[in-house]
Amino acid sequence: MRKLALLLALSCSALGAASKLVITSQYQDGRDRVVQLRNDSEIAATAFLVGTSETAFATTDILLGARDGRLLKTGDTAEVRVTAAAGGDAQVLAVIFEDGTTEGNDTWIGRLMQPRREVYSQLPFALSLLHNENVNNFAASVVAAWFHQWRERWLAGDATRQMQLAEAAETYLRRAGSEKATRAARELTELFEELSAKLAGSKPQL
Repeated sequence: MRKLALLLALSCSALGAASKLVITSQYQDGRDRVVQLRNDSEIAATAFLVGTSETAFATTDILLGARDGRLLKTGDTAEVRVTAAAGGDAQVLAVIFEDGTTEGNDTWIGRLMQPRREVYSQLPFALSLLHNENVNNFAASVVAAWFHQWRERWLAGDATRQMQLAEAAETYLRRAGSEKATRAARELTELFEELSAKLAGSKPQL
């Protein structure tokens, strides 16, 4: 715990002084800390992490759908809400830029990279479910159950594993209800193939 606290203190002091992702204002809203950021770098940011402590932080990954996929370009601003932030100023703890350069220590950069790696590793299996020859024969709710079973099976083996991809697919398919899964599966396939290509070409390399 002391080591984590020390790492946090070091990263806060370093980034607070030199980060190209600048906090322009922040205020307390109940238990949350609302933070306004501006990108002063010449390179667009693809992900960033803002926090007030080693347990109270918020991650924003544009490659995984945050900001509707809009990069935080030079001069762009963003708002971040850090939940359960019990007072204290927020700091920019980690940033990933489009060219692969980063700011922050390895611990915080790792917190940004791990969800990307998880999603990228899960995409092939998600696409295999959507390409199943029986998809067109079943209601979307039935195909949603395939993703639910996949998520439950993987979490049974490792309860800490992040399964946002399977959860998102399940939710999307359930919204289509009793209609044939064809349309929803086609839309998810297009989305997942686009995401796979985007992550494959992202920097730092996964």
